[in-house]
Amino acid sequence: MATSSLPAPVRVLVMTPPSYEAAPARRFPVLYFLHDGGGDEATFFREGLADALDADMRAGRLPEMLVVSPRGVGTWFIDAQGGVSRYATFLTRTLVPFVDARYRTVASRGGRLAAGISMGGYGALRWALAEPALVCAAGGLSPAIQQMCWPVVEALPFFVRPSVERAFGGDPVKNVLRQNDLYAMLLDDPLLAVRAPFLYVRCGTEDKYRLAEITSFFDRYLDAFAIPHSVVLETGVHDWPYWRRVFPEFVRTLSTHLSPPEATR
Repeated sequence: MATSSLPAPVRVLVMTPPSYEAAPARRFPVLYFLHDGGGDEATFFREGLADALDADMRAGRLPEMLVVSPRGVGTWFIDAQGGVSRYATFLTRTLVPFVDARYRTVASRGGRLAAGISMGGYGALRWALAEPALVCAAGGLSPAIQQMCWPVVEALPFFVRPSVERAFGGDPVKNVLRQNDLYAMLLDDPLLAVRAPFLYVRCGTEDKYRLAEITSFFDRYLDAFAIPHSVVLETGVHDWPYWRRVFPEFVRTLSTHLSPPEATR
């Protein structure tokens, strides 16, 4: 997909629901899936998540929906420092309008979900707070929701820090860390809390990046703002065996916040 927001076209994979071809008059909600830091647009299919959701839709355990998986390698799904790569702008101004025009979607807040894993989990939650009128619920599975500030960047593992510096900026002063910090976003906009969609976070208690501790703090932080949310801490680590195991239930929980079925037809 060509876009003026990014220096190169973005590859996007779309999964249509089981009844899409057989029910040409029906419209479907959309789940926007943002991949992890080590993944790409094919991760959703390659790691078995597509098959799991398709099986749940066919069995009636999950409402039928489209799933849109854009390539966001190294972007952190934000508008990067310097203005050349504006991925957040691409999501909102290019991708969503294209999907609504190209496919039979429920083109409203009540028909859209955002979800992601690790880096993508941060991206989905940040997107939901930056554009609260766009999705009705957003979820992060083992999301990288540490505070975005320079001391945290300096303490990141050596293999994570380069992508963070490319996206947010590598200068201790000239960067876009605070603008994209979830906690600062809520502090800076007193009215955001009442507009925010439902937020859902799940994380393994043995996560090697100590994200379980950060998730517990995020839970209390959202409580302070009275933002509708749910946090689940459970046995698991920061890896695909855990993510594959809980992802179907993770999406089922998000789907309960879609508009009623009669409004999506």
